[in-house]
Amino acid sequence: MKKIFLKAYLNNNLGDDLFVDIITKRYKNDRFYLLTYKKIDAKFNRNVKIRNWRLNKLLNRVIKVITLNKTNLERLYMKKCDATVLIGGSMFIEKKHKKINLNSKKSNFFVLGTNFGPFESEEFKNYYDKIFSMAQDVCFRDKYSYDLFSNLDNVRYTYDIVFGLKLKDVEMQEEKNVIISVIDCNKKCEPKNKEKYEKLIVDLINKFYDLQYNITLMSFCKNEGDENAIESIFDKIPNNNVKKTVKQYNYNGNIEEALNVLQKSSIIVGSRFHANILGMLMDKTILPIAYSDKTIHTLNDIGYKGKVIDIRKLDQFNVNNLTENDLTYKLNIDKIRKEAEKHFEKLDKFLK
Repeated sequence: MKKIFLKAYLNNNLGDDLFVDIITKRYKNDRFYLLTYKKIDAKFNRNVKIRNWRLNKLLNRVIKVITLNKTNLERLYMKKCDATVLIGGSMFIEKKHKKINLNSKKSNFFVLGTNFGPFESEEFKNYYDKIFSMAQDVCFRDKYSYDLFSNLDNVRYTYDIVFGLKLKDVEMQEEKNVIISVIDCNKKCEPKNKEKYEKLIVDLINKFYDLQYNITLMSFCKNEGDENAIESIFDKIPNNNVKKTVKQYNYNGNIEEALNVLQKSSIIVGSRFHANILGMLMDKTILPIAYSDKTIHTLNDIGYKGKVIDIRKLDQFNVNNLTENDLTYKLNIDKIRKEAEKHFEKLDKFLK
């Protein structure tokens, strides 16, 4: 049994919780250590060890004082474990990012499933040139990120890790439901787009109501403002008859329940990146709403030909122009699912 320190984004976010769920189930005979300084709701596998977040805060402060700031709790975990794996999506955004310091040996440091950027300075990129060069394996989820670091022989890319999610335990049922995953523009993109974005969602609700769909607004992450966005959108629905029919689902850490909600839909409108990935995985029609280039890069990489709505260009989109083909288009991802598992090729060899 190997000990693995898992660096992941822990914020009660469905997409990021799926990363943790997938990797810990894949290596169920190994032990994973997760470090968090906030309360998390997801219940992961038995091989995942998570110390109480309050205790972590206390221990981290004590360690910093004792060592005169020369080390911290995270670095002690990294030394204790056989491998350090950084797994996640948008882990390297310059504007909202503290530079990640990984003092691991090259033989046991892996970066999986991420994309790079947005970034503005060459200094930021050059810093990660050095960090990534120390890793045994860096596997991005898009070609754009790979191209930025293709000078490194340990860097590669394949499709998003969630494409490899096993769905055998998910109830296979489809009804005339549309799930609309929402975001808070104040947190995920430019606040100036908030009014236009929420009007778009209201227009889509009215459109699907007229088409006699059951409608559910879905929050993937309360801490990132999804639930607040739903409340704001509800307030903007002018027709009370429409408002009464719209349901709300908030992800609460129960991964299986959230997947079942998505599985019962026929269309998924995805403001959340992983709403689109899960929609394609479940063979649904998706209507992606891109708030950043990461969604557009991924869809381009997999050859997606359906309609894509760009939050930054909402003036160019009209809900009334949606066609039957837009609401029925599906992409076959059988090959993509197999390719996505290649994220773990090097880690498989290291652990097994």
